[in-house]
Amino acid sequence: MLSIIHRRVNKLSETNREIPIIWSEMHMYTTLQLAKLVALKRDLNPELAGLVCAFHDIYTLLTGTHKDHGLLAKKYIVEIIAEYNENTRDELSPITEEEQQCIIESIKVHSDKQTEEENAYAELLKDVDSLDSYLAGFTPGHSSGRLPRINNLLTSLNIDHTVE
Repeated sequence: MLSIIHRRVNKLSETNREIPIIWSEMHMYTTLQLAKLVALKRDLNPELAGLVCAFHDIYTLLTGTHKDHGLLAKKYIVEIIAEYNENTRDELSPITEEEQQCIIESIKVHSDKQTEEENAYAELLKDVDSLDSYLAGFTPGHSSGRLPRINNLLTSLNIDHTVE
């Protein structure tokens, strides 16, 4: 999966991008790894959690545009999963339609950090996205909904640190 994304990224240019390619790609990999760790803690499927995070900013990564990126990501998710399922899986299991829908639905809502979702993978994505942005040096605004997510996640991981 990541090799498909990487091939697409290699064809991109930095021209007219809102967010540099290197940031978007780094954020993809770091959220993916954090997601697997949090999924283990929450008794969720770490591979599915990793996929949700790998795809969560795919629209921004591939287009350079951030506006409505969660809502506009579906096209790229479907294309990349289809390519993976058809050509590059080897002995790995295909990504099911149910898993694809979970990925798409989680990503659609991930920018709204203030709303709690019934979908555990959407919640994981919101938490991990918030934490990763903080770890990268972004200041979480008090009205963004990121602060409580970061602090709750750190507490659940038994990390004695509070972000203010």
